[in-house]
Amino acid sequence: MDRIEEAAAFACSLDDKQLSARRAGWRSLDAVLVESRDRPGGMTARYRGDEATARTLEALVAAERECCPGLDWRLVREGEEIRLELSYSRG
Repeated sequence: MDRIEEAAAFACSLDDKQLSARRAGWRSLDAVLVESRDRPGGMTARYRGDEATARTLEALVAAERECCPGLDWRLVREGEEIRLELSYSRG
């Protein structure tokens, strides 16, 4: 389980079947993951950012915002990459 999955599981309201499907969605992006690193209060991941990746990330982040309202999810386009910023607590 990677850090994004761990953070989502920590705060998640999904049942086991739903959580398994969500994890599969995140794992589908493993091939385009450039880097993932912890930072104070959260983590940052960078993905190669074609349109298909952008749509997948947008859908996953929208779904995570629904089931994990205590986490702050933000996507930022940076040229050929998309940066995902996850904060474990709002503030």
